[in-house]
Amino acid sequence: MSDKYAMTGGCMCGAVRYEVIGDHHGVTHCHCHSCRKHNGAPVVTLAGYKNNQVRFSGDQRKIYESSPGVGRAFCGYCGTPLTWEGEAGDLGYFFEFHISTFDEPEKLVPTSHAFEPERIPWFDIADDLPRYAGFSEDSPVLHHGPVTEGLPSRKA
Repeated sequence: MSDKYAMTGGCMCGAVRYEVIGDHHGVTHCHCHSCRKHNGAPVVTLAGYKNNQVRFSGDQRKIYESSPGVGRAFCGYCGTPLTWEGEAGDLGYFFEFHISTFDEPEKLVPTSHAFEPERIPWFDIADDLPRYAGFSEDSPVLHHGPVTEGLPSRKA
């Protein structure tokens, strides 16, 4: 695969590498419990691609089935979380890559928030992106921008 829209990435130790071709299908801040648990972070940012846009090289990634039909791939050597993957309706088999595993993650600008109701109450991101109750294609916009109440405040 080679194209002007190609992006590459991989795990921390370099054993698992990947290349994606073409435009992503959204870059999402995911607040769901499963993504947070898989990464040990208060939010995870993912870029989505169809199966025919993705090629892996190097060592095989390990896949943990976190729920029926949903795989969470990682490097078997260094443990780097790499993807959420599974069937995504009309998109077919779909990969969502953790953007920090890309070689140039700064090129992937977030477009939305998913699973906003599962957000850790003390954590929010100050942007004006749409926030959804679930996946953007399956739920209405709850609001735009960060919450205005419920975040901890600094006491001087």
